[in-house]
Amino acid sequence: MSRVKDLIKRVSICAVLFAAVLPMQTMAQGVPLSESSDSDLQARFRVALEIPLAQKLKLTWSEQLRTKESFSQLDKMLTSFTLDYQAWRHLGFEGEYVFVNERKGDELWKVKHRFNLAVIGKLSVGRFDLSLRERVRFVVRSYDTDKYLTADPFVTLRSRLKADYRNESRWKPYAYVELYTTLNAPGAVDNRLTCDVESDNYINRVRLCVGSTMKIDSHNSMDFYYMVHFNRTQGATYDAVSGNLTSRTLKKVCAHVIGIDYKFKL
Repeated sequence: MSRVKDLIKRVSICAVLFAAVLPMQTMAQGVPLSESSDSDLQARFRVALEIPLAQKLKLTWSEQLRTKESFSQLDKMLTSFTLDYQAWRHLGFEGEYVFVNERKGDELWKVKHRFNLAVIGKLSVGRFDLSLRERVRFVVRSYDTDKYLTADPFVTLRSRLKADYRNESRWKPYAYVELYTTLNAPGAVDNRLTCDVESDNYINRVRLCVGSTMKIDSHNSMDFYYMVHFNRTQGATYDAVSGNLTSRTLKKVCAHVIGIDYKFKL
């Protein structure tokens, strides 16, 4: 009992200290946080070719189109090469390169490169196939960025917990939840001319998804899904002359995504 009381006492002290320090950090920046919220309806269409390379190794090439603004605007075009290695029954590894052509504004297109490394743990419980994927994403931009506004490369940890339902039909329903956590997002500083870049890591996306794969035959399959993205993006602006922080922003977007995938397996 004494140990429990001692633990409660220490936690209480830490909470009080944290509450005391937090207002000091907010006051140090001296600029209130401006929040905005929006929603959007989006779509994704993907075709993929799966090529077995060995008993436990496969390569997948895919092309994807993404739309936004209620399907009215083409947002991204992605070319992906994914290498999957199922080392053991319950553990696999994944490496991926993605060429991203992203629309910025009405007519401007910019190129990004994504590099993904993942570890995937698998476990079967009854009719459910469970998997936990921990993926680290590196985004490298082919254009110049402001290091106080955008990290380059931008590193994110993606944690996904997925459940697939096994049955005798050709349909295999699934659901998953995924968290995106920034690992080197730039935080707001008092003055960009006198302060170094600071890291302000946070969960910038929560993804919920339900869908089902449909096996057409031994070579062809399709995937139909619906996702909800809760996106959070922190930002800052600075005075061009003095370098002082002028605003801090938090942009929140709820995106509803409908997706259709087609895969051909050699």
